[in-house]
Amino acid sequence: MIRAWCGKALRLPIVFWIRVAFGIGASERIDVMEAFFRKARASGFVACAGVVCLALAACSQPVNHRPLSAADFQETSLQEIFEDRFWGDELPPNFEERVSENARLLKERYPGGKDPISGTDPYSRLLAISGGGANGAFGAGVLAGWTESGKRIEFDVVTGVSTGAIIAPFAFLGPDYDEIILDIYASGAREDVFELTFLGGLLFGSALADTAPLRRQIENHVTLELIEAIAEEHEKGRDLYIITTHFDARRPVVWNVGAIAARRDQEAVRLIRKIIQASTAIPVFFPPVPIEFELGERTFTELHVDGGLSHSVFAYPSQIPVARMDEMLGVNFRREIYLIVNSNKQTRYDPAPTGTLSIAGRAVRTLLQNQLNADVERIFRVSRRDGIAFKMISIPESFEATGSTDFDSDYMQALLDVGKGIGRTGAFWRDRPYSIGPEE
Repeated sequence: MIRAWCGKALRLPIVFWIRVAFGIGASERIDVMEAFFRKARASGFVACAGVVCLALAACSQPVNHRPLSAADFQETSLQEIFEDRFWGDELPPNFEERVSENARLLKERYPGGKDPISGTDPYSRLLAISGGGANGAFGAGVLAGWTESGKRIEFDVVTGVSTGAIIAPFAFLGPDYDEIILDIYASGAREDVFELTFLGGLLFGSALADTAPLRRQIENHVTLELIEAIAEEHEKGRDLYIITTHFDARRPVVWNVGAIAARRDQEAVRLIRKIIQASTAIPVFFPPVPIEFELGERTFTELHVDGGLSHSVFAYPSQIPVARMDEMLGVNFRREIYLIVNSNKQTRYDPAPTGTLSIAGRAVRTLLQNQLNADVERIFRVSRRDGIAFKMISIPESFEATGSTDFDSDYMQALLDVGKGIGRTGAFWRDRPYSIGPEE
C-alpha cells in the first residue's frame, strides 16, 4: 500500500529532484520548490517529512549483500566458487586443458586441419558487441540488415558487454533470432527498462532506479528453450561469453554462458538471466545484482555490475598465447575479430554546464567514451600482435548518438533504421579504429 502511495504522494518532490539533476532554470526550480513547500505546510511540515521518509524507505531498499571476507576471498579461487568463468584480466586457469578438450572437437570438424569443403585453412571468427545502453539499437539493426544482405557469417565466439550482453545470445544463435532483438529495441521505452526512484534510492536504496521492468523483459526472452539452443551450439565447439564487473573485487569476470547453458536446467536459466542483468547494471543508476553461491557450508553473495565498468567492449584476455593455442589445436586458423561499437567515434562539442550534478554526469560520459575508444584500440593492437584480422563498425557521425540513457522509442527506432541501412550493404567494416592512421 505504501509503495502504491509513493507514486502519487511523492510525485512532486521526485519531479523536483529529477529536474534539478537535469538542469532546469533557476526560476523553474523556485516554482517547483514553492509548490512543494506549500503542500508541506498545508499538511504540517514535520508530519509530512516523516511520512515522506517512511514512504521513500519502503519504496527503495538497499541490495541484500552477504559477501565473503577479504581473508576468505584471498584463500579461494574464482573457479572454486563457480567453474564456468574466469577473470578477464589474466590467462584463464587450466588454459591448456581446455584447449585440449576443444582440439578433440576440432579434429572431427576439420579433418587434417583443413576446411572439408574448401580444403583451405578454416576461419575462426569472433564477434564482440560493446555497451551503449539504448544505443544497442544500432547493433541490433546492423545484424538484422546484414542478414537481409545475404552476406552475414556465423561466428565461432560471441562476447557481449552491457547492452551487448542483451544482444549477444541472439547474435550467437544467428539470423533466426533477429526478430527478438529487433523487438527488444523497437518496442522498448524507458518504462520497459527502469522505474525512477530518485530521492528514495538516493537516501535509502542502492540505485536511483528500479530495474524490475528490465528483469521481466530478460525473463520473457531468456527461457529454457533459448538455453537449450545455446547449449546445442556450445557442444559444436562454439562459445558465448558475457562480461560483468565483480564489484567486490573490482575486476572483470568473463562468464562462459555456453558451458552454463549446457547444464540445461532452470538453475542455468536463472543464473544466465542474472548475468545478463548484472552486465547492464550501471552503478548508481541501476542496482548491483547479487549472485548467490555456496562454499562448503557457507552461503554468500557476490555483487556484479555493468561489464562496461571494466571493459566497454571485450574480445579475449591479452595474456592468451594465440599461436601456441593454434599449435595445440592442430589447426592453422585464419582468425578475424569483428567489433560492433554502439557509439559514435567521439563526442561532439557542446558548451559545458556549470551545475554540480551536470558536471558529474558529463564527467562520467567523457570517461566512458574515452575508455571505449581505448578498449577498441587495445583490441586492435592485440589482434595485430596475434596476426588476427581486425574489423569494426560504429554509429556514423551523421547520427548524433546522445540518447544512450533516455530509452526513447523514437530515438531507438531511428537508430535501428540506421543500423539496418548499414547492414544491408553487406560491406561496411573498417580495418582499424579511427584513432589509428593508415600507416600504422
